[in-house]
Amino acid sequence: MPIIERPEFPRKQKLQGTMLLLAALALVFGIAYQKISNSMQRRNIIIHSVSFEDYDRQFIRLAYDIENKGKNEAQLTLLGKVFDDRNEEIASIIFTTDIKATSREYQTKVIDKLNRPLKKDEKPYRATLQLIQRGLFSYE
Repeated sequence: MPIIERPEFPRKQKLQGTMLLLAALALVFGIAYQKISNSMQRRNIIIHSVSFEDYDRQFIRLAYDIENKGKNEAQLTLLGKVFDDRNEEIASIIFTTDIKATSREYQTKVIDKLNRPLKKDEKPYRATLQLIQRGLFSYE
């Protein structure tokens, strides 16, 4: 039987101190950049006049005006919630929308998955719409 010599596996070497320092600095700058960009987006995006355009027992159509004061087009993640007169949540939805730079747009969103169907002659009472932004480990 022939003898086959195996090559040695490459040895794992520890990262040098300068590489660890560079990785830590990159992490700190990444977190700072994310916080700055989130605060700038909060200043540039304004949501006006959230209302109900149409509703039925199985769906609710939210209508809202959204304004982008920034110089760049923005893709936003929004959280919409609808409440009844007893302040119980009827429906909620997370969705994304695009808005052009320095513009104000009228948009609608249909919520067709309700937590419970509307009762006969019941109307949605209040709606909220808020901007969801990516945090360090979760959405804020």
